[in-house]
Amino acid sequence: MLAIVLKDLYCYVNSRKYRRIHFIALCALSLVLFIATVEFYAHRRGAGTLDVGKQAYMLFIIALFIVQFLIPRHAVEAIDMERGYLRASGQNGALLALTSLGNWRVLAGKLIGVVVWAMWGILLTIPLFVLSSYIGGSAPLQWMKCGVVLLVSGVFFALLGIGAALWLSSIPAKGVSYGFVLLITFLPSIPSVLFEAVPVLAAISPLYALLSIFRADPTNLWAWNIGLFSVLSALIFFVLVKRVRF
Repeated sequence: MLAIVLKDLYCYVNSRKYRRIHFIALCALSLVLFIATVEFYAHRRGAGTLDVGKQAYMLFIIALFIVQFLIPRHAVEAIDMERGYLRASGQNGALLALTSLGNWRVLAGKLIGVVVWAMWGILLTIPLFVLSSYIGGSAPLQWMKCGVVLLVSGVFFALLGIGAALWLSSIPAKGVSYGFVLLITFLPSIPSVLFEAVPVLAAISPLYALLSIFRADPTNLWAWNIGLFSVLSALIFFVLVKRVRF
C-alpha cells in the first residue's frame, strides 16, 4: 500500500500539469485574500464595526474549499493512471492484480495518494495565515475545525471520483463526480420547506458547515458534516473494495 502511495505522489510531483495546478491555485488564493483585505478595509471606513480579518479569512476559507472541487478529477485520473500504464508499456494495473495485495490496500493506497496531494495544496497556504497577526481574524480553533471539515470532505470527494472511475470511463466519471459534488454543496441554497423545517440537513454541504464555524451557529453543522461524511466515506469504501478492477 505504501508503495502505491509513493508511486502516485512521485507521478504527481513529476507532472508539470499537477505542479501548475497547485501553483495557480496558490496564486489565486493569495490574490483573493489580498483583494478581500483591501476591499474590507475600504468598506470599514463607512462601517467601523466591520471585522476585516474575520471577513477576509472567511472568504479565503470558502475559496480554499472551492479549490477542492479539483479532487474528484484527481481521483478519476488516479484510476486512469493505472489503466494508462496498462495500455502502454508499464502494465501497472496487471501487476497489481498479480500481487498478494488485497483490494482494500490498493484502494486505500490510491485514496491516500489523492488526499495527501490535495492536502499538500492546502498546507502551502499556511504562510498566508500569518497575515492575521496584522489584520486580525478567526481564532486558531476555528481554523482547526475548518481544516477537519476540508480533510473529511476531501476524502469523501476522492472516494466519489474513484467510485465514478471504477464504473465509468474517464470523461463521464469526471462529469458525474463533479455533478454530485456541486449538488450536495449548493443544494441547501435552494429554497425548500424541508431545509427550513430541519436546518441540520444543511450539514450535507461542506460549504454550509464552514460558514457555520465562522457564524458560531448553534446547530454545529460542521460537527454533523464531519460525522455524516465519515460514515458515508466508510460505507463507500467498503462498497468500492469489491469493485477495484483495472
